[in-house]
Amino acid sequence: FNIVMADGRRHVTHQFRCFLCGKKDGAKVHCVEECCIAPGGTKIPYFHVTCARQAGLEVSSDPDFVLACFRHANSSFVFRARLEDFMEIEIMRYSEKAQMKNLLKISNPMSWDHASRLFHSAVDVLRTLGWAWRWAEWWVESGDNWEPLIRDDQNEEEMTDKELKRVESTPESRCDDARRCRLAALGAALRNRDYDKIEGDDQAPLERALMAVMSTPSLVGPLKQKEKEFYVTWFSLAYRSAAPRLGFGDHKTPVASDSYCLHQADGSLKFELGARPLPGKTPPEKENGFFEPRVDEPDDFLQILTSGSPIKKKRQRQSA
Repeated sequence: FNIVMADGRRHVTHQFRCFLCGKKDGAKVHCVEECCIAPGGTKIPYFHVTCARQAGLEVSSDPDFVLACFRHANSSFVFRARLEDFMEIEIMRYSEKAQMKNLLKISNPMSWDHASRLFHSAVDVLRTLGWAWRWAEWWVESGDNWEPLIRDDQNEEEMTDKELKRVESTPESRCDDARRCRLAALGAALRNRDYDKIEGDDQAPLERALMAVMSTPSLVGPLKQKEKEFYVTWFSLAYRSAAPRLGFGDHKTPVASDSYCLHQADGSLKFELGARPLPGKTPPEKENGFFEPRVDEPDDFLQILTSGSPIKKKRQRQSA
């Protein structure tokens, strides 16, 4: 029969952090992969189930309970796959013949039921993006395990990478991509509803920030312009709805404010913008396409603790 935890005290102990929020209280579950090691370290990652579900990790109970970390989650749970599932809802409005022509150019009335499904799916995807202040580091280091969907009439071995929509990347290229689209900063801005602070920021600036992420093929795949606009439109609507299920603003999950959630370079909070400019506030330069000029801001991409980091020095002082 299905046992969630045989030793409750071992899961509730304050010895382990949640590798998302960084807090030590509450029940936590480790990754289903027994030999899993947390990115950038040597510890087994534990997670609050609620944090894992909000951040888009694999949490399921069919038939047995499973929680998998960013690296070991089923391919259907990665961010790109969630985008594809969202688009699939819209595709279902069209006949197969219409899809072959160009589904995004054909007029097809939308029912309230269908609009509701799109909206709730947009909320779920945007909620995941609101945790990018944390998981961007993991994505840069490990990428994801996205897999193409192969139809019954297709042979994967006979298809090119372009046909399969595969995008090759390395930790270094993903690091550059994450900085260019300001992925982690956007997650922090969404979490704290920073686009509400000045009137109008939840319009063009928010849409520019989302467009930058949707223009990052290593994260979302090679999207057409109409597809990017579709995602940006619905994610902007989801943000402006202020739905509690987003987990933004007053509804955000509390996180640790100690060294676990600080940037090594300057000790600033990862989950708040602080002195960092609002993503999308500055219009993109023509030569940068959809990306704003490079911003010099802290991040911990591909970093390990060093003797020169403020976190390491703090720990050394405490142990002295």
